[in-house]
Amino acid sequence: MFKYSSHIILSLFGLGFIAFFSACERPEKLYPEPVAPVGIQTQIFGMGENYEHQLWFEFSTQNTVTNDPSVWDIGFSCREDATIIVNGGKHATFGVTRYPGYDFKDLTYLSAQQIQSIDWQFDNPKGDPDSLAFRNWADYTGAGVFTGKDQLYLINRGADSMGTRKFVKLKVLSRENGVYHIQWGYLADTAATHDEYLLVNNDRNFLYYNFTICKQVDNEPLPRDGWDIVFTTYRKTILDELNNYKPYPYILRGVLFNPNKVKALRIPTKTEWSKVDLALAKSLTLSSDLDIIGYDWKIWNLSANKYTVDQNKIYIILDTKGNYFKMKFVDFYDDQGRKGYPKMAWELLK
Repeated sequence: MFKYSSHIILSLFGLGFIAFFSACERPEKLYPEPVAPVGIQTQIFGMGENYEHQLWFEFSTQNTVTNDPSVWDIGFSCREDATIIVNGGKHATFGVTRYPGYDFKDLTYLSAQQIQSIDWQFDNPKGDPDSLAFRNWADYTGAGVFTGKDQLYLINRGADSMGTRKFVKLKVLSRENGVYHIQWGYLADTAATHDEYLLVNNDRNFLYYNFTICKQVDNEPLPRDGWDIVFTTYRKTILDELNNYKPYPYILRGVLFNPNKVKALRIPTKTEWSKVDLALAKSLTLSSDLDIIGYDWKIWNLSANKYTVDQNKIYIILDTKGNYFKMKFVDFYDDQGRKGYPKMAWELLK
C-alpha cells in the first residue's frame, strides 16, 4: 500500500483548491473599447502668432499632428476625381491663369502692367471642382485615363523674394494608371526644364508638389481615414465691410475638413449646447463644403483690438468613422494672451 508524504498531499490539495475556484470563477465580460472619449473635451491648437503651423486632428482618437502650411504649391488628387488644387493661402497674390493653345516658348515675359491686369484665379475653399483654378484641366477618356487639354498654366507664387522663380509655367499632360505627367519651367524658359511623373498615394487625398525644391512633398501627415479637420491658412473672397462690401480676396485662418467622408454643419438657430443631441444631429442635412466651419467663429473687435469668439455657434460634425460630434470654439488666445491658439470644445453624441 502506497503511503503519500505530507508534502505530496499538500501539493495535491493545493492544486485541487485552485482548480475548484478556477472552475467556479465567472469569465470577465468583454466590453468594446469606446470609439471616442465621452463627455466634453477641450484642446488648444497652437497655430502660432504668425500662423506658422497647421494642425491635423481626429476626433475619435484626439490625435493631433502639426506641419508647415507653406510646404506645398500644388496638389493632385489621389482619388478618382483627378482634381488639382493650389495653395492659395501661401501668399496674398498666389494665383493661376491659363493660356489655351500656348507652348512654353510663346510666353517668356510679362510687364508689370500685364501682371497687374491678369485675372488671377485661386481655389474656392469649399472644394467644389467647378470652383477650382484648375477646373476642367483634362478630358476623361475612360478606364481611369485623363488627357490634359492643350493649355499652358502660369502660376504666380506671390513672393517677390523668389525673383525669377516667382512665375512657373506648367502643362498637365495626363493622369494614367495612378501617375500624373507634368512639364514645367520658369517664365523666361523657352522650353520645359522639368519633366515629372508623380505617383498617387492611395492612402492620402492628394499628392503635393513644391516648385522651390522641385519635387513631390508630404503635406497630409495622416492617412485620409486618420483625420477629420485641419487648422490652416487659406484664401477666400469675402465682402469687405470697410470698402462698401465689395468682394475682396483675403488670407484667412480657420478650419477645413477632410473631403474623405467628413461632413459638417453649423446649427442655424441659437440652440443651447445641452439641447444638441444625436437625434438632432441625424435630423440635419450636413454639408460637403470643406469650409463650412471656416473662419467666422472668431470676430475682430475694433474697440478691443482683438478677436472675440462666438460661443453660440455650434457645429455638428460627422467624422470619418461615422461618429457624430457637437463642437464649438471657446477662445482664440492662449494663457499668455497670444493670438493664433484657438481653443475648441467638443463632445461625442451617443
